[in-house]
Amino acid sequence: MNLPAVAFATMLLILPAARAQDAAFTAAVDRNPVGLGEQFTLTFTVSSAGQAGPKNLQPPDLSKFRLLSGPNTSTSMQFVNGQFSSSVTYSYILQATEAGKFTIGPASVEASGRVLTTAPFIMEVSKTPPKPKQQAGGGDAGMNLGDDLFVRASVDRSRVTQGQQLNLTYRLYTRVNVLSYAIGKNPAMTGFWSEEIENPKNIELATETIEGKQYRVGVIRRMALFPTQSGTLEISPLEVQTTLQVRSRSADPFDAFFRDPFGREVQYAVRTEPVKVKVDPLPPGAPPGFKGAVGSFTMTAGVDRPDAKTNEPVSYKVRIAGTGNVKLLEAPVLDLPKDFEQYTPKVSETISREKGKVSGSKTFEYLLIPRYPGKRTIKPVSFSYYNLEAGEYRTLTSPAIQLNVVQGAAGPSPLVAGGVQSGVELLNQDIRFIKLSTGPLRPRSDSFPGLPAALMMGVLPLAAVVGAFVYARRRRAVLLDEAGFRNRRALRVARSGLRRASELLKKGSEAVAPPASRAEFYAEVSRALWKYLGDKLGIPPSGLSIDGTAEELGRRSVPPETIAAVRSLLESCEMARFAPAGLDPAGMKRTYDDATRIIVAIEKGLAG
Repeated sequence: MNLPAVAFATMLLILPAARAQDAAFTAAVDRNPVGLGEQFTLTFTVSSAGQAGPKNLQPPDLSKFRLLSGPNTSTSMQFVNGQFSSSVTYSYILQATEAGKFTIGPASVEASGRVLTTAPFIMEVSKTPPKPKQQAGGGDAGMNLGDDLFVRASVDRSRVTQGQQLNLTYRLYTRVNVLSYAIGKNPAMTGFWSEEIENPKNIELATETIEGKQYRVGVIRRMALFPTQSGTLEISPLEVQTTLQVRSRSADPFDAFFRDPFGREVQYAVRTEPVKVKVDPLPPGAPPGFKGAVGSFTMTAGVDRPDAKTNEPVSYKVRIAGTGNVKLLEAPVLDLPKDFEQYTPKVSETISREKGKVSGSKTFEYLLIPRYPGKRTIKPVSFSYYNLEAGEYRTLTSPAIQLNVVQGAAGPSPLVAGGVQSGVELLNQDIRFIKLSTGPLRPRSDSFPGLPAALMMGVLPLAAVVGAFVYARRRRAVLLDEAGFRNRRALRVARSGLRRASELLKKGSEAVAPPASRAEFYAEVSRALWKYLGDKLGIPPSGLSIDGTAEELGRRSVPPETIAAVRSLLESCEMARFAPAGLDPAGMKRTYDDATRIIVAIEKGLAG
């Protein structure tokens, strides 16, 4: 019989007679203090608990920290000098999200027939965040995989022009057995508009050798980024939570009898290094109608029919298609006849993200209502963009549209005669029928209306013409004031966007709602808020950024708490778009209410 078998048999004989020592329950952390955003491991250990394991663990309130993993349970047993002892460890991986000193209260557990509690202690979190590094906060205290597991972020180009697409790819490198992974914290995309592209549902692993070590490598995320401002922009680290299968490396031969032959599962966190991108500004000489479009585009425009009737709607569509930042395209401004009424355009888009390029089309459908008959001309529509390949600004112009407007049914009704000759129906009071008898005659008065009345009849038409001319001049000035026009319509456009978000909120609140519909809700709230801020502050889409918007709001004396709320809401919407699995209806409702409250607060701040 070999030595391990003899030892195991001896242990089983002595085990029933082992004297259970007094149980102890302790709490500890692997580091204290920690930096803001840093991870640490909190462990609770029940030692000398006898043969029966502990039960009913009640952890303390950990709401001041972000729970990344836990509780993870591990057990160890010892047989020394004829006495048997065991210990059970419960570990939690936490992240400090708020600076200050926090009390971690007592935890309780049932062991050896009684309830044990730990002593409370103070956890200190400093304001200085830890320096980003390629490390993990592992699932086990003291666990460190070194360079056996890490995540890298790479861009296909490190220098671009403002508005030009660049692709960001995250790859997982591993030499250990990874069972699963999940995004723990999304990076902040300050200064970028981002789009997910070709994200794999199942990782396809390839082999890559780095410094003589062979790794299994898989792409876990791809994103298309469009810089909205120039300068050196930084993409903050992405954090990934992994579940690993590891085997114990204990030198104790008795552990072999209790180890899981397949290993045990542990949680391990890794994150990328920050990535910096140099963004060159667009060259000078942009045409007056340029609104930040960068790429290669085509444009078509037309009406649904060449003949129209007064007071009946005509559909006028402008379609812009191509490759580039399609989602950021704004509706062109129409130059319509003065007797046309125009409604806010309906916007629809089709986006393709194949082969690492974002392309598609955006259609703006305008509803126009002519009020008077005649030949009418809708002047050409212009759209300007910066062509990257040619390195120049280009302007697309649609042809002029001719409309033949005839009197519709809502105009003055014609005279309609009765069906018999015995009588005629009087339809309009301004037309009288021929009288067959003269009736009694009376002399006509020769009185003159007087000088005052004559002057009034001569001056009133002239005053009406002058008033119409002044009104037309003022209306034209208002229409030419694009910044003022955007400011006045900002609240109306925001309400329209939030109305669409409200409809998505109802869909996302359903228990069977797909994650995509909930993610679309956050995208709509973000789009409505960005549109409102751009219009209200007079900032073009190409110049919108969280920092720039906050600075402009501060310059206009908006309260700091409102600015902080704007920043927090925009960042949370951006993060929620890329983590649809974790979206809950209650969080969606809070986001919708916060957006409404923020817009009202900004209106009050700017008015005050």
